[in-house]
Amino acid sequence: MANRVSVIVPVRNEALVLPGLIDALRALDPSPEIVVSESGSTDNSCQVAKECGATIAQGPGGRGPQLNSGAQVATGDVLLFLHADSQLPATSWNALHDALNDPLVEAGCFRFSLAGTDGFWPRLYEFFVDRRTRWMNLPYGDQGFFVRRECWDRVGPFAPVPLMEDVQWWQRLSRVTRPLGLKSILVTSPRRFQRRGWLSSALRNLALIAAWRLGASPHRLAKLYS
Repeated sequence: MANRVSVIVPVRNEALVLPGLIDALRALDPSPEIVVSESGSTDNSCQVAKECGATIAQGPGGRGPQLNSGAQVATGDVLLFLHADSQLPATSWNALHDALNDPLVEAGCFRFSLAGTDGFWPRLYEFFVDRRTRWMNLPYGDQGFFVRRECWDRVGPFAPVPLMEDVQWWQRLSRVTRPLGLKSILVTSPRRFQRRGWLSSALRNLALIAAWRLGASPHRLAKLYS
């Protein structure tokens, strides 16, 4: 029996990217349920998502609570959490379904990619993200976390914190199952790296994760991240 996947997308002021994302997701085979979890937008993100045929979830602000609100609304037996600036190639979608045919695969993520962005820094950034994921078991949410509903119920929701909600959740997930790191890519937009600078983005992320592991509050770290 085919696994029905619900794609959950947390958004805030993403009206410009939503039509392209939703159209691309609807073109996948088999087509997923698309849940847009909106909170605090000052543009017409919610209306755009509705017009594109997505199911709308609305709840508290913050990425963690938004992901949880989307999971509550979703009806699929597999949840895939996707950032609004991500692109999921059809080949990666097929790889996900192939992996889910194994009942022992309960959860996992894709391989981080900046495909379509040329230059030295994107390739170097991909390299270090790959090593961080493999060696430290530390993927971030922009790698597209997926989880079977039964496993989600065992792990529990994302924490209502302003930063590191993805890292916290992945650590809890890793205590109850062995998540699979797919070799297939999930393409991330370079917009935030280009805005902040490639090197500064990499160094800041390393500093934040180190500070968090040493016990720094996610609320304090969020002020440094913004």
